[in-house]
Amino acid sequence: MDYARFFCALLLIGRALSSHPFTLYPPFCEKDRRGLVVDNDDGRLCLAPGQHAVIHNHTVQRNTSSEGQSSCIWSDNHERQYCVFVDPRFDRGKGIAVITTPSRALHLFNSNGSMLDRFGSSHEPLFTTRVTGIKGRGIFATRYIAAGDLIAQEPPIIFLDNKLVEDISSREARDDLEALAISKLPRTTRETVRDLYGEGPTGNRTLQLLINSYGVSGGPAKSWPGVDDESDSGMYAVHANISKINHACRSNAAPQWDWNLLAHKLYALRDIAVDEEITISYFDTVHTHQERQEYIRENLGFECACKYCRAGSEFIQLSDDRIREILLLESYLESREIAPAEPTAMAELLVSLYRQEGLDNYMSKAYALAAREWNGLGHEFQARSWAYESVKAGLTAGSGSGMEDYVEDMDALLDGARRHWSWKYRID
Repeated sequence: MDYARFFCALLLIGRALSSHPFTLYPPFCEKDRRGLVVDNDDGRLCLAPGQHAVIHNHTVQRNTSSEGQSSCIWSDNHERQYCVFVDPRFDRGKGIAVITTPSRALHLFNSNGSMLDRFGSSHEPLFTTRVTGIKGRGIFATRYIAAGDLIAQEPPIIFLDNKLVEDISSREARDDLEALAISKLPRTTRETVRDLYGEGPTGNRTLQLLINSYGVSGGPAKSWPGVDDESDSGMYAVHANISKINHACRSNAAPQWDWNLLAHKLYALRDIAVDEEITISYFDTVHTHQERQEYIRENLGFECACKYCRAGSEFIQLSDDRIREILLLESYLESREIAPAEPTAMAELLVSLYRQEGLDNYMSKAYALAAREWNGLGHEFQARSWAYESVKAGLTAGSGSGMEDYVEDMDALLDGARRHWSWKYRID
């Protein structure tokens, strides 16, 4: 892999104003061939040919150049720098702006450089964007999409380090860095950002960026800086298309992040009809109507307008009753201290209630509990049937859905039901 080619496509640029009371990192041009070379004339960040990249420690001074601008800013404790990296060729010219530490940027583009020109698709998109009325803009299926189908695969246009918010208390500093990142994207992509945020993020720019973003955990490699830090909440990704997807308490699609592709994949959780809106759930929605409404108002700042939240009072009450019974059944079935009289019947009722509620994103859990109960009574083949359903549903929901433990447990059951911890555990 020609890493020099990929790094030469990466721009390191910055325009945080030197009048701010935080330390600025001026653009530098290393003469040491072992280091990163920043060409201040053309703005390219290049890896010296035939050498490994090394970030050297520099004595950072306030930029006193005539422009009074910088590419990076220090964290409050002066332990980290956050910089803007922009590659305008990424994803066939859509570009990508990354705000993170230099060490993470090196890992990121070292791992994903080969993706530089390979994104983009000649296939006709499965959705279109249009105004939905009460919910504003959304995306709608242009043809029938079957459950499990890949709806979209899209890399971000903005990739933001979540630690930026914790490490840099100055909102003005963060806003300047983020405004710079957006300004250096290709023109059509800047227009996309304006489309996402109206005239563009104003006020608390970081908060507005996060509203239309997807959280991404982990890293592209085990050596990713901070990958073992439990307090590290990862990165945020803003996308040209899938960031337009509206919330629904009973969604029909789920995003999955792929570090190898540096992209989100969007899968259909159930069959989606032509002209049906494609939606995702912004949070865990296994709650009553009132609880969901309160959470959305207090934490997301809008009123949910999905059909479940706009249903008639009788249907809302019926839904709430199902939710309460779901939670009660789960408490019985997940407790190994309680021995229900009819565990398999309870488990299959749980599956039915999940389906009635349209909780497709969480079906892996319901199927797994059914598999455990059948296995717990020594019915291997019924257990395996449910386990297969659980793994399929969990893989579709993807990492970050909270279904990972159930998928792992059901994989173990499929490897050997009689060796699984649940084998005859209800009757022994």
